[in-house]
Amino acid sequence: MEIAVSGNKIIMKDKVFTELDRFVFEFLELIPEIKYVIVSGYLSILFGRSRGTEDIDILVERFDENTFGMLYNRLRSEKYYFLNPGGVRELYQTLKEGLAVRTSKEGMIIPNIELKFVRDDIERYSLENRVRLILENDTSFELYISPIELQIPYKLYLGGDKDIEDAVYLWEIFKKYLEREKLKKFMGKLRVDGRVYGIEIE
Repeated sequence: MEIAVSGNKIIMKDKVFTELDRFVFEFLELIPEIKYVIVSGYLSILFGRSRGTEDIDILVERFDENTFGMLYNRLRSEKYYFLNPGGVRELYQTLKEGLAVRTSKEGMIIPNIELKFVRDDIERYSLENRVRLILENDTSFELYISPIELQIPYKLYLGGDKDIEDAVYLWEIFKKYLEREKLKKFMGKLRVDGRVYGIEIE
């Protein structure tokens, strides 16, 4: 697996696509009109970390109930279902309240897609400054992920063992490409310090 970084674009070659990757790709192909960014645990898995995950966290720009209705009908026609109770109105209200709506393929619970509207400045930054990831293999795929300079501090902020391991993993892969001032800014904003884990930003 080879990684190259150029501005706001990452190119990854020769990644072996897993069933989890294909699950994510298939979902993303169903939301072409929606601005999204993938955040949190799946990012480290995407870049080769061997660990499981129950959900794929996807932040989306706010849209109206009619748009959600179209998305709902499209997903249902492609054999997805929603783990949350209720129909279009109830699910859309869940999103408006800042909560996640979960969806997966019929007959599955794990993995599932956790869809949320952006809620704060950090999430808005992640969406507005999303990174284009190009996966080049026998077949290619493009998707949008959160800036690594934000994801490392955010995972440290969450503070669980798995989160810290994710942060360290991303650091080891991307440390020669990272914008240190940007990383330092988010470390300060989230009040975390990675030095004890070998994440040196000075």
